[in-house]
Amino acid sequence: MSERCKVVIVGGGFGGLSAAQKLNSDLVEVTLIDRRNYHLFQPLLYQVATGSLSPGEIASPLRSVLSRQKNTRVWLGTVADVDPASKRVILADGTNLPYDSMIVAAGSETSYFGQNEWQEWAPGLKSIEEATTIRHKILMPSKWPNESPTRRNGAHGSGSLSLAPGPPA
Repeated sequence: MSERCKVVIVGGGFGGLSAAQKLNSDLVEVTLIDRRNYHLFQPLLYQVATGSLSPGEIASPLRSVLSRQKNTRVWLGTVADVDPASKRVILADGTNLPYDSMIVAAGSETSYFGQNEWQEWAPGLKSIEEATTIRHKILMPSKWPNESPTRRNGAHGSGSLSLAPGPPA
């Protein structure tokens, strides 16, 4: 029998995780690389931001999700470079991983459409860190500028807050 095909997947989000699960075969050796050791269910980040869920309720360890797949290993690291000529992925720590095929599913980041000054007033919501920052701003009234405690508590206004999604990135 010939050597198994080496597939490197960059990213443990929906795309990378789905690809790894579909490649559950004795014919393939899969290495999934991600900078975090968990898969984040991003559609529920708004509930972390509003305090309805804790971060642990929407994050699952990648190794646990893929634990039944004997052909798959999870590598914690940051991809620094790819050398297509030698078919190697180079990680920030200097590790070189050879591949026969590579799948890049590295995710996305918030776009401000060239208006980076919006970032101060419209924080992103693509990570647990961003969600907990928003939660802190919502739940910590001392951070509200120019507001008295009675106004924050609704004595002179509704005290309500609305979160709405922006355009797709």
